[in-house]
Amino acid sequence: MDLKKNLQNAIEFHKNGNFYEAKNIYEEILKSNPDLPEINHNLGILLKSMDKLEEAERRFAKAISLKSDFVHAHYHMGNTKYKLKKFDESEYSYKKAISLNSKFIEAYINLSRAQRELGRLNEAEENARIALKLSPDLADANNQLSLILFDRGRLSDDLKNKDLEKLNEAKKIILKAIDLNPNYALSYLNYGLILQELGDLNGAKDTLQKSLDIDPNSFLAKYNLDILIKQTDLLNKIGLELNTDNLINSNFKKKFSKNPFIAHRNPSKDLINLLYKINSTDLNKTKGGPLYGNGKTSDYQIFDNDNPILNDVKNDIIKIIKDEIKANVFIIDSFFNILGAGGGSVPHHHLNSIDKNFKLDQQKYSLTYYLDVGDQSCNEPGYFVMEDPEEKVLPTNGMIMVIPASRKHSAVYSGKSDRLMIGVNFYCY
Repeated sequence: MDLKKNLQNAIEFHKNGNFYEAKNIYEEILKSNPDLPEINHNLGILLKSMDKLEEAERRFAKAISLKSDFVHAHYHMGNTKYKLKKFDESEYSYKKAISLNSKFIEAYINLSRAQRELGRLNEAEENARIALKLSPDLADANNQLSLILFDRGRLSDDLKNKDLEKLNEAKKIILKAIDLNPNYALSYLNYGLILQELGDLNGAKDTLQKSLDIDPNSFLAKYNLDILIKQTDLLNKIGLELNTDNLINSNFKKKFSKNPFIAHRNPSKDLINLLYKINSTDLNKTKGGPLYGNGKTSDYQIFDNDNPILNDVKNDIIKIIKDEIKANVFIIDSFFNILGAGGGSVPHHHLNSIDKNFKLDQQKYSLTYYLDVGDQSCNEPGYFVMEDPEEKVLPTNGMIMVIPASRKHSAVYSGKSDRLMIGVNFYCY
């Protein structure tokens, strides 16, 4: 075997996207030369490109075992573990790569990303700043630092005041990233979120649309733009200006008689069957939301189509709300969740920066409609657990429960059959 020639062929196939041809050559080389760290490393990169992450992980481990100071093997191991959501292990790999090359800019950026996923924003910011210091004109480094500053400045999970200094610095840095690379959709997405957080809804709308124009397949840009358009529509209905400088104090006094408020609607088999046919995403593929584990979730606009079954549900829910609170109803999002054993949600609320900036937090509510509570003869039957004050409810089929959107809640489910519910966030005005 001509090792040099075969390696050149494999690299050429790899560069041209002929992954299977390259993979075959790399594997053939390793049959005769299993202890070549570079070949194991190259095969690992190829396998990662093919989304064969566990196999890639093993190849990088092999390369590192053969050559412990193999900087790029540590780095690509970190990237692989990050994609596998092993964020603590990816952090270790990035740190190892940096210990071998203190000027490895991409390793600092990805280390910051891993630490952000781990919720360690101070360290994430520190490493993003190191990357930016090493390369001030790298758009990716500017983007990452801006995102961390946005996280640190935005409305926190416990609804404490945001840090305007961090948000304004995030705005300044993301504008530089856009100047460096004006065709990067993610920069416009981040800029739109920053403007939204600062209360500039018109600017946010234009910027999110720009992100979507560049990348029409961006779920995050489309979702955030759709929600923003709905919220500006609500503000117009209420009569509020779309700028916090002109904010009229809203004094909403209508309340539900109980917290939680509970009603009932018989779920139909047609509705249940329909939801199983609607596109959904595995919970383990979602990012940034409260749901986790085994199950599926939809987008946030299931009531925005003309399906007669869903229209009936929407109209019945609106009637139940109106009969109770005697106010207009504005639905901002609607979705369904299907939980299997091991599925659930961490404690969370449903308020955002617009709600706080425009004083809509007293007018916003969250509704859960249980179509099938699943198997409750288990250790975790799916209690709906609320905070402030602490309270829990065991749902029944057909139960509709409404709580203030500010009230944190969670659930854990371990039953053998699916647990199916519809969620709705809405405003009364």
